[in-house]
Amino acid sequence: MNGAHPSVRHVVKLGGSQAASPRLRDWLGLIAASPGTLLIPGGGPFADTVRAEQQRLGYDEQAAHEMAMLAMTQFGRALCALAPALTLAPSLDRIERICEGGGVAVAVPWPLLATETELPARWDVTSDSIALWFARRLKAPLLLIKSVSAPPGADLAALAAAGVIDRFFPSLAAGFRFPIHLAGPADLPAGSSLDPARLPGAALFAAQFA
Repeated sequence: MNGAHPSVRHVVKLGGSQAASPRLRDWLGLIAASPGTLLIPGGGPFADTVRAEQQRLGYDEQAAHEMAMLAMTQFGRALCALAPALTLAPSLDRIERICEGGGVAVAVPWPLLATETELPARWDVTSDSIALWFARRLKAPLLLIKSVSAPPGADLAALAAAGVIDRFFPSLAAGFRFPIHLAGPADLPAGSSLDPARLPGAALFAAQFA
């Protein structure tokens, strides 16, 4: 695979905070009904355990980074159980094949990204930046589904400072030329699926990041 990946219509990051949200199944239903979607799950409570155990056991940042990616897979596996239309995809080739067949792929970031030098092994690199990494690689729009909405007119630096997105995200977004949307609880669309041309939430277009 090289160049664009037309079968991947968009990348959707479903934040780990959605694990406790009453809107989880609503968002999941929209995603599952959207062919050609690549879903990036957050780490949620599984990543919280990794962080807590790092403080207790003292393992290094690289181990914590890889374990946090495994936590994303745990949440992704749970989502697949809730929505059987979703399929775990451990490689870019598998993502392409699932989306090309009209399915919805759920990324398995470890070990695919274990040695990816563009993503430093530290806690300010979360599933937000991992989702953006996939969107950059696949040349696709990105939708971030969060537990909060973006304040009107907020730029990436302000969102990172407020903790809405991770602190590494703004620098990784430099040069990205596809739409990025951030959707909060009030942005759940009324349709039966997601339209890549009309993603919900606040639009943060690539021109702002140049």
